Amino acid sequence: MRFEELDIETLKHIGTEETNAQARALAQGRRVQNLYRLPNRLLGTIRDEETFQVEVKIEDDQLSYECSCPQVEGGEVCSHVLALLWAWVEEPGRFLNQTELKDHLKKYSKKELVDIILNLSERVPNVRGILKEEDQGLEDILESIDRVMEETSGDSPALADAENKLRQAQVRADRLAQSGYLAEARSIYFYLLDNILSLEERLQKFFSPELKKELFEEYCQFIHEDRQLEKELVQQEIEQLESRSPTFRSDLDLAEIKRELNLSG
Repeated sequence: MRFEELDIETLKHIGTEETNAQARALAQGRRVQNLYRLPNRLLGTIRDEETFQVEVKIEDDQLSYECSCPQVEGGEVCSHVLALLWAWVEEPGRFLNQTELKDHLKKYSKKELVDIILNLSERVPNVRGILKEEDQGLEDILESIDRVMEETSGDSPALADAENKLRQAQVRADRLAQSGYLAEARSIYFYLLDNILSLEERLQKFFSPELKKELFEEYCQFIHEDRQLEKELVQQEIEQLESRSPTFRSDLDLAEIKRELNLSG
């Protein structure tokens, strides 16, 4: 199942008639806002009697969801989850697409991006909080990854939350790279990849392929850019990744990077 395959008839079978009626009223009343589309997720804010944050994910052909309302805690599909899906089916163009956003931002100059961020910091408190965060060093970032791995269980919402937290570590690694610390950034990317593969083996569930692909591509990029590359250390990292189950590392072309670097094994 993909989000593009969802239609009105499918939604009618996901929830009860009453819940669908409530959901459609929310969607058509423009109570579904801040809509965001990622490759395998939909995010939105539902303004009902209270404001609720909703996330819907499709993974392994299965639909999973999170909502901050009490109804979801009882295992029911609430009207807020369905409202987000109704908004997607009826008006997919209202969703900000992450891939399109990335391509759009590439058109801006550095100065224009700085102006955009400053404008956001004036309007959005969460942005100010992010910008105020102190830069973390290598050990702090690795410890944050360890905590995510320890806290993650096998249910889909937990995996989605873990993925978001790991992407925060990825952002911090990128900051190190931008400051010239390529070896440290590469180490963090390796640590992310290795821990993700380890957790997938333990839980027998997959993180999104997009995340692993992105991490591996950046890991390889740091290898190519580092003029003081320690090949022996890189070989150890690749051997560690090769030791993981082929089922979960099949998308990582480790043989190619070994050939490029003339590594043994």
